[in-house]
Amino acid sequence: MTVALALKLMIMISVILMLFALSLRAKVSDLGHLVTHWRLGLGAFVAMFVIVPAAAVAISFAFDLDPAVKIALVAIALSPIPPVLPGKQVKAGGHACYITGLLFGATIVSIFAAPLGLYLVSRLFDFDAQIGFAAIAMPLVLTILLPLLLGIAFASMLDPARIERLSGIATKLGGVLLLIAALGLLIGIFPRMLEVIGNGALLALAVLALVGLGAGYALGGPDPGDRAALGLASSTRHPGVALAIAANVFPDNALAPAAILLSLLVAMVVCIPFMRLITRHRGPAAA
Repeated sequence: MTVALALKLMIMISVILMLFALSLRAKVSDLGHLVTHWRLGLGAFVAMFVIVPAAAVAISFAFDLDPAVKIALVAIALSPIPPVLPGKQVKAGGHACYITGLLFGATIVSIFAAPLGLYLVSRLFDFDAQIGFAAIAMPLVLTILLPLLLGIAFASMLDPARIERLSGIATKLGGVLLLIAALGLLIGIFPRMLEVIGNGALLALAVLALVGLGAGYALGGPDPGDRAALGLASSTRHPGVALAIAANVFPDNALAPAAILLSLLVAMVVCIPFMRLITRHRGPAAA
């Protein structure tokens, strides 16, 4: 096993643990929250799967970007919520039922929306692209659906004290593994990230993150916490799915993975002032 593969496996285990910890506090009814509250679901899916992909295409045409960055824009735009995001969404004030419903709903929609969106984008950019449902579904099942369903199932068999203890252990262990693996992966891929910076790449990635943040906050419904949660979900996407899209459609582009991880870092930086603003406003309200 190579170091890179070991780090990727460590990241996968960490996000499974962290999402499992969060889902211990969820309910089965939360899975269909955006179906029973269909107006919220419609707004969420329009923000994530219509506005953000459309913005990615527009930005690709507007900027003279390296092909790897264009691939990253499209792949990220067609990916669902990253499994490490719900913790930040909770801090932003999102309700557990909304966040769980968003995770579950966006995962299911992505399995069908990503191949369709990729086909439409390939017609616009005039390249051959085809990706099966399995390539999209596999990282989603492993990192989102499986820990989400397992957490809910375990919660029904445990008392509140044990749920709290198990959730705390899983969260801490997942956080430590994620930090170690992310630092190792970042050190290894950083030189390639430097190769794709230029010609407005950072600006293009930041604009896409801002569009997602604004679209999500505007369409997240009446509750400020849920609006903030959708804003974060629309601006930051699942790198595993994005990497799967890039690997299957553009296997010869060695810089695409670096551009995808760069886009994730840019989105995280863009969201920092937003999180601080939301936290500052929530402080007086909570008091």
